Amino acid sequence: MSEGTVMQLQQAMKNELQKTMVLAVSSGKGGVGKTNIAANLAVCLSASGKKVMLIDADWGLANLDVVMGINSRYNIRHVVDSQKSIDSIVQEAPAGVEVVCGVSGLEELADLDQFQRQRLLNEMEALG
Repeated sequence: MSEGTVMQLQQAMKNELQKTMVLAVSSGKGGVGKTNIAANLAVCLSASGKKVMLIDADWGLANLDVVMGINSRYNIRHVVDSQKSIDSIVQEAPAGVEVVCGVSGLEELADLDQFQRQRLLNEMEALG
């Protein structure tokens, strides 16, 4: 691949990433409906023609899989442990929403080392 082709490819990827919007649904308190709001918002956006991906980042009580009615064999833990790439664990949920499932009750996920954090960030960026 020529240098010019590589530069064109890099520019195309940069342009595509600039079109990506990230929304975070968060709260300082549990049980307020974050997952339901995120899931319903995702379904509405998908129904309006947007490409939508949900990432369940609640590593204490992840339940997006339950709310979206999917049964996932793999979750974000497999990515953190370098067993899977993030794109290989994406599940399709109702309304065409793509989902990356979280994992519940694993305290060590709250204390990722620098390598694990950077790997996870790199994987998420690659989804762009």
